[in-house]
Amino acid sequence: MTKKKEPPEPHPPTDTMPPVKFYLVVLHPDGDLNRETHDTLGEITERIAALVNHDVSVFAFSGHQLQISKPPFRHLLTPWGPQPLFAIDDHALEPDDTGYLGVDAIHLASPPEIHTQSEHKPISGKADDFFDSGGDAAGFDNFDFALPDPDS
Repeated sequence: MTKKKEPPEPHPPTDTMPPVKFYLVVLHPDGDLNRETHDTLGEITERIAALVNHDVSVFAFSGHQLQISKPPFRHLLTPWGPQPLFAIDDHALEPDDTGYLGVDAIHLASPPEIHTQSEHKPISGKADDFFDSGGDAAGFDNFDFALPDPDS
């Protein structure tokens, strides 16, 4: 299974934290729940005072609301970094020998052909020979073997 990141410290650095908010969960007798967000301690105090002697239960707390990312790979977004909300069975991961990272379907079944140095002009190891193209392509054709042909 993919391991979740553990927070490096009990409290994240303040420069990555959103401002503290005040939250109130109001439980009504019929079981309905309401969550309220207040920007200041004064606002939440006023709201709780207005609910005194009403048939409700309240749970007040302060902190930072953590968001959840959009699909398909949902994460809990925290100041410690995103925490995956899904598990990947490591045994189900299949290696890809092609190394191809693009989306071109033609390369998914057959990756671009890779040419080795032996198919090109041999290099003596001297700096002059390495950058000497024999007069074409400004001397950089020795690098052509390392990159797939964009027209293939």
